[in-house]
Amino acid sequence: MIEFAGRWELASAAAQEFVETEYDDGDLVIGDHRVPLDEFNRRWLAGEVFTAEPPLAPLTGLTLTIAEDGTFTETGAADVAWFDDEGVLEPSARPFDGTLATSPAGVFLLGEEDVQAAVFADATDLRLRVDDGDTGITDIVTIEDDELRRVMSMITDELYPSRIRLTYRRA
Repeated sequence: MIEFAGRWELASAAAQEFVETEYDDGDLVIGDHRVPLDEFNRRWLAGEVFTAEPPLAPLTGLTLTIAEDGTFTETGAADVAWFDDEGVLEPSARPFDGTLATSPAGVFLLGEEDVQAAVFADATDLRLRVDDGDTGITDIVTIEDDELRRVMSMITDELYPSRIRLTYRRA
């Protein structure tokens, strides 16, 4: 967790709302990939990329501060699509506080409320920030090229994937 510790300023973002998918004999077809729906949902929530992603656009206004103990606070405002703590897609950022959690799938930002897995209970390697039975959201962070990269992935009704990508630079 120490590698994530520090103050991070938003540098860019991109939203990929409701990615186009098709269904054939119970499989989901997205881009050049054909996978069973449950497998796709797990892989999507783990941050896997299946199609070309929209380019990141410069954006500022949010500060993410991560303490060495794995807690974080987020402040500011930015005009970027955002999945709030109830799973609603909002037109602008809804900062929240919480903790980092690690699993075999990566490092996740979790809100202050404990989320009990509902729809995605079999995805034991994932830590969902929201799982209300209809909507599952993960919020994964990595550090690449001296940037903190954040990927919020959402599945609604097990059929509609969306994603928001953000990059932050150390302040």
